[in-house]
Order: sequence, then C-alpha cells, then structure tokens
Amino acid sequence: LEIKSFNAEKYEKDRFFAANASNKNQNLKLEATSNLATPIIQLLVSISLSIVAYFALGSQLGIELSAEDFVAFITAAGLMAKPIRQLSNINAVIQKGLAAAVEIFDQLDAKEEDDEGEIDTNITGNIKFDDVSFSYNSKESVLANLNFDIHQNETVAIVGKSGSGKSTIANLISRFYSDYSGDILIDDVSILDYQLSHLRKSISIVNQSPTLFNDTIEKNIAYGDSEIDDQKLKEAAEISGCTEFISRLPEGFKSEIGDDGVLLSGGQRQRLAIARAFYKDSPIIILDEATSALDNESELIVQEAIEQLINNRTTIVIAHRLTTIENADKILVLDNGSVAESGTHSELIDHDGIYKGLYQNKFHDSEDSQKKSGKSARHEYLPTFTEEPTQQGYLIDAWYNKSFWLYILAPLTFVFSALVKARRNSYIKNPDKVWISPKPIVVVGNISMGGTGKTPLVKFIAMELQNRGFKPGLVSRGYGGKYSGTLEVTSETTYKQTGDEAQILAKLNIPFFIDKNRSRAAKKLQEKHEVDVIISDDGLQHYSMGRDIEIAVIDGARRLGNGLAFPAGPLREPKSRLSEVDFIVNNGGPTEGDEILMTLSPAKFIHLNSGKEYSIDKWPMHNQVHAIAGVGNPNRFFDLLLRLGFEFDKNPFPDHHKYNKRDLYFLDHLPILMTEKDAAKCKHFNNSKIWYLSIESKIESQFIDRLEEKLNDR
Repeated sequence: LEIKSFNAEKYEKDRFFAANASNKNQNLKLEATSNLATPIIQLLVSISLSIVAYFALGSQLGIELSAEDFVAFITAAGLMAKPIRQLSNINAVIQKGLAAAVEIFDQLDAKEEDDEGEIDTNITGNIKFDDVSFSYNSKESVLANLNFDIHQNETVAIVGKSGSGKSTIANLISRFYSDYSGDILIDDVSILDYQLSHLRKSISIVNQSPTLFNDTIEKNIAYGDSEIDDQKLKEAAEISGCTEFISRLPEGFKSEIGDDGVLLSGGQRQRLAIARAFYKDSPIIILDEATSALDNESELIVQEAIEQLINNRTTIVIAHRLTTIENADKILVLDNGSVAESGTHSELIDHDGIYKGLYQNKFHDSEDSQKKSGKSARHEYLPTFTEEPTQQGYLIDAWYNKSFWLYILAPLTFVFSALVKARRNSYIKNPDKVWISPKPIVVVGNISMGGTGKTPLVKFIAMELQNRGFKPGLVSRGYGGKYSGTLEVTSETTYKQTGDEAQILAKLNIPFFIDKNRSRAAKKLQEKHEVDVIISDDGLQHYSMGRDIEIAVIDGARRLGNGLAFPAGPLREPKSRLSEVDFIVNNGGPTEGDEILMTLSPAKFIHLNSGKEYSIDKWPMHNQVHAIAGVGNPNRFFDLLLRLGFEFDKNPFPDHHKYNKRDLYFLDHLPILMTEKDAAKCKHFNNSKIWYLSIESKIESQFIDRLEEKLNDR
C-alpha cells in the first residue's frame, strides 16, 4: 500500500533489478573463476609433464630412467592433476562458508549474560531505584541519579517526553542491561543477587509491539511453558478478552497465527500479549505503551483487559491511556533522566508543572467511537467487470479475445458444424434412438465450451423446486471422476470418484447419480428413488436422452466469444441453437432480448479442514489472502473478492485443474481463499490455511414460476 500510494513502483523495481544485477555479476565472477581454474591447472600440469618427459628421456641432466620407472613416474604425476584441481575449488567453498559464518560467529562470540545470583525466594513486588545512572554509550547519560520507590500492588505511571528514559527503566528492572551504577532493589534485594531466570519469571512485559511467533495461539499464550495447562490457558484467554475472537477461528486455540501474528489485527495481537501475561501470572507487570498503536475501539477492548491484569499486582505503566494514568497511585514525571515531579494526578495538575503541560498537549481521551445501529444492508454483487487475461490456455484465450488468426481454422469449423448438424438430425429423424423418461427432465447446459455457471443454477433450481413441494433428482456426467457404469453420489463419495462439480451438488442431499450415459443415470435414479422431476447438469448435446425443458446458460461477460464453432471458436453448436431452448439464463449480465439475469452472490466463508462457516460480514482472518480459481472464468471470482474488500494475488488455473501441493505452496502464512469447486479437490491436502467462498444464485422468482408451469403442463 505504501509503495502504491507514493507511486514508488518503478523505484522499488529499480532497486530490485539493481540488487539482482549485482548478485548476478558476483555469481558470474565466481563461476568464471571456478571454471577457468580447471583448464589452467590442466594446462600447467600438461606443460610440467612435458618438461619432465623431455629431461627424463634426454641426457641433458644426466638422468637415466628405465622404461618401467619412467612409466610409473609419469602415471603418478598424472594422477596429481585431479587433487590439484580439487584444491583450486576449495577456495570458493571456503569463501561462501566464511560469508555465511560471520553472523553465526558473532552470535557465538556474544558475551553471555551475567547470572551469578542465587536467590530464588518468592517476589512480592516492592521496587526501589537507589541513585541509578545509566547510559547506552559513554557520551550521553539516559538516567542520572534516579531515585523512586514502588510498593507492593501499587500502580505507578511513568510519563515524560520521548527519550526521557521511560522504556530504559523497564529494561533495567528485567536486567536486559546490567552495566548501570547505583542499585535496583526488589523486596530489598538487589536484582543482581536474584537468579536471572527467577527474576524474569516474576516480571511480565506487555509492550507496544508484542513479539508473536509462527505457531498456534495456545503456544503463544503459554510461551516458555513446556507443559500447557489447559484450564489456566482458557482462564487467561477469557479474562484478557481473547475468547471472543479465538472462538471464531476455525481451529480455535490450535489456529496458526503466522509470522509475528500477521493473521491477527492489532487489537487481537495486544490481547494475546495480555493473555500471555495472565498465563505467566507474575507479581510485577510492566505496560510499555501497550495501546499507543491501536484505534479507539480496539483500545477500549484492550483497556478492559489491562484493568483486569493489573489488579493485585505491582504495575508500572509507561505513557499509557489517560484513564489508567489518572487512576494510578503515583505518577513519576521524568525529565533529563531523573524524576522531576512525583504525585497523584490531581496533585500534579495543581502543581502546574511539566505534567500539566504534557497532560494538556498529549494525554487527551479520544471520544468513544459511536457504534452504528441497524442491520447492514445485504449487497447484491452483480459481477460486471473488465475482462482480464487469465492464461486459461492459448486456444481458449484466443477464442474470447477474438484473435484474427482463428479464421485459418474456418475449414475445420465448417466440417465440425456439419457433423454436429448431421448428428442432431439423426436423432430428430429417428425418435426411436431417444429414450423418453416417464418423469420430466430439465436439462441445464450451454452451447459454449468452458464454465458458464451451470452448476450454481442447477443447485438453485433443485432447492427452489424442493421448497415448492417437488421431489427433484439430479443426474450428471461426473466430469473428471474415476468410476465405471453408474454411480450414486452421496456425502461420502470422494472427489476422485465424482469429479469436482458433483461434490457441490452432493451437499444438497438430493438423490443424485452420475454416468457418462445420462439416460442410464436417469433410469437408475427412478428405479431407486421416488422423484417427480429430474434435473440434468449439462447434457444439452446428449440427444439420446429426451428432455421436456431446456435451459441454456451463457456467461454475460464473455458471451459466446468470437461466435464461431470449434475449433475456430468455443461453440459446440451454432448460435441459432439458442432460439430453440425454453430459457436462456445470462450469468452476470448485461442481458439481451429475453435472457433471464442470474447473479452470483457470496453466501458464506467455510474453513475447509474444520467445516466451520462464517457469514460474509464475519470473516475471521486477515483481509490479505491468496486467491485461487480453477473455473471457467476465474476473473468473475477475483472480481467478487475485490468487491468484498480483500487484498490478494491472483492465481488462476484451467477449469477442472487437478491440484497438487506445489500449486498451493506460499512462503507466507496468509489464508488461501478459493472457489467451492476448487476446494472439493483440495480436502485431502489437510492444509489448515485453505478457505472457500460458497455462492448462491439470485434469479427473479418469475423464472421458477414459469418453470413450474411448464412442469405442471407436461
């Protein structure tokens, strides 16, 4: 967002390319050096052997060698070439290793913290600074002769200008720095005399930017505890106000939160840090600007949790919310590294000193945000959008982009159209080839290749007819499924058996059969179940199955592409076929003529592993997601996510794509949001980051009224 708002895309690209070019040049130099070493060494060895042979075979140096000694010598000398060449490669390996080892050696050489203390008695929380001075470097003193006392269970607020040493005090109490002068006492014992682990176990720090780890919520709350106490965990979450948002997460306390809690909001991260402090149950609490980065609403929620946390504990509050400072037992005002003023809020206001100036200029309670009452209006998501290339395949893209070169395939298109026409005429002239069902059949299909939204429409029709007292049954081809003959689809049938689209319809709990021969599927359906109407998902060109009502679905954005038949275009049948169907349903619009508009609205978010469902306005995760769409028109799904306020990268795949784990591998921990059709193929991955968005069709009620009339007239 920052890059786009400052129009810095080119600047960042230039930086990236410059770093890339530098890295490339360095690697080229390294490879050039390594590759030159081998031929140079071989050349030198060859020259050396030639010189040796010259003198060994000649009499210039008075050397006389027998034939066998000469052969043995030359062989031994030749064998030296390989180890010499290997020695030349060692330098490159050593240089790489040294570069990588620098940081490791810095860590190994770092001085360990002094831990000579032996006292581990219980700490109650009395704190005393006795003439303490400290500086990060020898030139500037941060704290100078600092003196103050904090009694057990007392809340003390420390305020002051930036750089006055407020956070330094918190760091010194926890012994993050030990090179100070003077003495810091807890319960009249120097902090240097306590065991370091015991001291830090007795102090909990909640700061402005809490560090959260790429792990589950429960392990972040119980961080540092090898054995998690479930009862203690739930109590800490409840008191800190975390239960409310944890319960909405699909895996509850087991939910991963990503690097540094990237999947949580600022308020949720702060509440998690407070829950961690509750779980630790330390007698001393340090709140270091714990709500300064939050909005008003989040601050109010976190403030309630903090009020619970500081009860019956020694608490140090650094530049915190005004109400906490006002209610503090004592306020210390730091100036130039020492306590300039001390007292209660009212005393310091009456004193008319530094605190009053800070109070008037900085510490102002922001008005509570007013909550808007009333129910939020449900928006219709009419997906009218600018079509963008999604790389669905070279030929498919050419069809819908109306590429001129496709006219080269016109002769093949003519042949294909003639065959289609002849095939259909054969069924018209020979009605004996057509099976007529005793129950009415409604065929929902299309005349173009690729997805148009048939399955959502079939789902809508089946549910509406069922609500009106019909007993519908479903048949489909089961595209992509591995089965033989006729298969009855239930909630237990797997995606590998049925293909992806059938898994969506299986959730309706309506009698459902799949078969490449739809007539046979319809017969089996009527043999096993009592139905009074059969709905066929696709099958407009399956003429051997008689039908009472035909519904053609077209994509409103792409319509019929270039209007040509296969292979020059996407059409399975000529455009004139649309004039013969009973209804033309336009998915998304704009409509033409008698077309019926269908819009696809988001219904709910569903977590794939757990099956937990969330309404559209209750999305529990981060709004940055990876968007996956392997459907006929991925842009329709991406546009819908954009309208819902998501920030995402587009990952389009061909229709009916068979996913593998590499397709869903991302380096970050953002949620993966996909279509319901895609989710059916990813259940077995057991990936807790996968969510899908279910959609529902919206069509004017007159359409179902007219459909019902036609069924009753049969």
